[in-house]
Formats: sequence, structure tokens, C-alpha cells
Amino acid sequence: MTYARGLRQRPGRHGELPAGPARGFSLVEALAGLGMLGILLLFAVPLVAATVARERLHAASLETALAFRGLRQRAVTEGCSYGLRFVSSAGSWSYSLYRDGNGDGIRTADILAGRDPLVEGPENPGTRFEGIRIGLPMLPIPQVPPGTGPIPAPGDPVKFGNTNLVSFSPSGSISGGTLYLTDGTRVGAVVVFGPTGRIRLERYDPEAGWRGAL
Repeated sequence: MTYARGLRQRPGRHGELPAGPARGFSLVEALAGLGMLGILLLFAVPLVAATVARERLHAASLETALAFRGLRQRAVTEGCSYGLRFVSSAGSWSYSLYRDGNGDGIRTADILAGRDPLVEGPENPGTRFEGIRIGLPMLPIPQVPPGTGPIPAPGDPVKFGNTNLVSFSPSGSISGGTLYLTDGTRVGAVVVFGPTGRIRLERYDPEAGWRGAL
């Protein structure tokens, strides 16, 4: 039994014809698939961006807390006070590290007079964590529990009494207060309990409120 060449295929071992090439997608099917992919990306991209921003804020807050702990240990080890002075310029906050140069602790007057020398700085968290800055969002943010009501004077995110100076003494104590960082929407808070030197991280999300970050 013969078949015309090029028109028919020889039957298989049991008489079946071998399978031909896989059927491709039609234009309509391809467009439908691209449409579904676009819808998925429409929802996925904002979620990924929010996750990245949230993790950057947490990393910046954690780095700040670790820096505070390191300076506390350094002051104890060297038997000398250190201090971080926060300064606002053109709406951007930075900080510099100073060392007690005359034995009376870190004081703003001594820093300005040059008696407490500069060790390093100024530095800004935004140079290492894109989109993160020392500050608070424009909208009112509630105080870290157990505080109540909105954070007062949101233009000043360095809440350490009446000064923007965080000092670390040889006894292990730290200036008590809170430093706020933000990505413009969420907030990270580095809370310092002065006499004990204990440091706690909190984070605020508009949907979830305040909760512990570490």
C-alpha cells in the first residue's frame, strides 16, 4: 500500500498516525493572556513598592537603634560622654557625633564653642535608605502608646526634652526621648528609656496603627 509523498504520513506501529506539531495560540488568546498579566501587575506593583518602603524604614530605624546602643557601650568603655546633635537645614535633618572635651558632659554651648569636639558627621539616613528621612508625615500621627492624642509639634521629630541632643554617659544612661523617621506615609520610632538605656522600636502604619517592630 503506497501513499502520495508529502500528502500523507506512514501509519505508526499500531496503525495510529503520529501526533503533529502542538497547536499555537490565537491572537485573541494571546491578547487575553497579556490582559490578565497586566491586571496582576496592576495589583502586584503597588504591593511590592509598599513592602520595599516598609522594609527600608524598618532597616533605618534598626540601624539608628544599633547606633545608640553602640554609643552607649562606647561611652561606658571609654569613661567619656558622647552625644548626637540633630540639626535641621532646609527641611532636612542630619546628625553629628561629638565627644565631651571638658569633663562636664555633652552640652550644646560646649559644642558651639568647640569645647566638645566633632568626632564624625553630619550624616543623614536618606543617603543610605532611599526615601527615608528623620521626620513625620504631614498628616497628624498619634503618639506611641501609652501616650494619647496626636504627636505634638510634628515639625520637630527629635523629641528629647527641650533639646535636639542625645547624650550617652559613662554610667550607661542615655537621654530619654523618641526619634521619629518616616517614608512619608509610615513612621518608625526609636524610643529611649533614659536611666536604664533601654531602647525599643515601634512602627506606625495608617491601616494598622502602632505596633512593636523589634
